Amino acid sequence: MAASAPTPHGTGFAAEGRCGYYVEKKKRFCRMVVAAGKRFCGEHAGAAEEENARKRILCPLDPKHTVYEDQLAKHLKKCNSREKPKPDFFIQDINAGLKDETEIPEQLV
Repeated sequence: MAASAPTPHGTGFAAEGRCGYYVEKKKRFCRMVVAAGKRFCGEHAGAAEEENARKRILCPLDPKHTVYEDQLAKHLKKCNSREKPKPDFFIQDINAGLKDETEIPEQLV
C-alpha cells in the first residue's frame, strides 16, 4: 500500500497553488486554484483585505457564487444560470395533459 501525502489541514497551511481561505463550515481550506502571485481564489479575494477596492456581489441569477460589481453586465451574458433560449421545436406543456377534467374537447367525445 502506498503512503498517502500529508493533508494541508494537519500542517495548518493551504496546499501549494491553492486558496489560503479556511472554510470554517467544512473545516478545511478552500481547494480552488489561485492565480500566479495570489493567495486567494476569486471567490475569497475579498478576504485578502488588500487595497484593491473592487467589490464582489452575489450573482442575481444564482446567489451561490459572486461576481465583481463592475463586471456584472458582462457576467450576466455568460452566466451558466441564465435562462437559455428554447429550440424552435420546443412547445411548453405539450405532454402535460388536460388542465381540468371538465375541459374534454368535443372531438374526443
